Amino acid sequence: MLTLKRFFIADLTLLIACLATIWLSIEQPTILSAHASVLGPYLPLTETKSVPATPAEPEASSEKSISAKVEAPKKEVAKMRATKRRLSSRVLIPGGPDTIPYLAFDPMMLKAMYEQANYLRRSDVPEKAASGITRDEMLQTVELLQNVQLLDPNVLHTTFDFYGINTELHNDRVRMTGYYTPVIKASRVRTSEYSVPMLRRPESNVPPAEFIEGGALNGRGLELAWLRSKKELANAQLQGNCLVEFPDGSRQHFGFGGSVKRSKGKGKYVFFTPVDNEVLGCGYFPLTPGYSVAVDPRFIPIGSTLLAELPNIDAKGKQHGYTYRIIFAQDRGGAILTTKRMDLYSGIGQKGLQEARKINRYGRLWLMLPKER
Repeated sequence: MLTLKRFFIADLTLLIACLATIWLSIEQPTILSAHASVLGPYLPLTETKSVPATPAEPEASSEKSISAKVEAPKKEVAKMRATKRRLSSRVLIPGGPDTIPYLAFDPMMLKAMYEQANYLRRSDVPEKAASGITRDEMLQTVELLQNVQLLDPNVLHTTFDFYGINTELHNDRVRMTGYYTPVIKASRVRTSEYSVPMLRRPESNVPPAEFIEGGALNGRGLELAWLRSKKELANAQLQGNCLVEFPDGSRQHFGFGGSVKRSKGKGKYVFFTPVDNEVLGCGYFPLTPGYSVAVDPRFIPIGSTLLAELPNIDAKGKQHGYTYRIIFAQDRGGAILTTKRMDLYSGIGQKGLQEARKINRYGRLWLMLPKER
């Protein structure tokens, strides 16, 4: 009886083994096929040693092709990791301020950031800008800043690299000034009261500044408006923009339309051009009071994001420390040359003038870029 049981168990074991062999022979291609569909696009990072059957010639060439495709991305990654940011050491000095206070978002800052991002996404903005900075880096800076819910100094330091602006002044100070949009009464036609022309730039044959002031462009149909005095014109030219108010109550913004130098001595004559209902910097940005800054784009590109140490001036002109603020390079000015001066846009009319008068002191600037990993 015991012997019979042993034969029965042995036969049963043999039967199970045969059935398993048959099942595997049927299901294995399906299993391998399922794994291939999941793992098809990916290849292992390390090679496994095996002794495969000798493949046919087309399969060998295909294997070489796949190997080449795998190696190419590896080389690209290595190249990207080896590429470091190369900035002009004459303009930018690595390192930020010793301390940064907590900074707050406000609606005006968000508006300036929105305009900055829109500009940098334009196809006509050059890929490479001044001082070794790229458009992609400037755009990424704004996008990262938009995602920082609270401007915590620790978060700023871990998200961005800071570069001091070299001005060759003591402690790399920058002269901080403000500009605004004057509101000027004017006429569409010349009258005895309104006799000073505001001109657009001619397409050709532009005489020197002193000749224009002497009437060399009279009669060429270049008058955009007529002002009451040369002083009002000079102020509009100094600010680089103005809001003209006509007798019927309608208003028109005029922006910087080019300039021409004097043949001898210093000074320029500034032309104007009609712009949209908003004050535009460089013809691109609706300027945001307190956040749009005019720079020399030969050194600091338009579209840059900056941390500014702004002098805190009271109504009597006395300074009380500094205010830190993130500002945006969105304009240029004829008087903003090199890195020794920046001009912060302060608004429209009398209020803009009052704010602009508070800024004329020295502070510091740091350019912000994404943290280099």
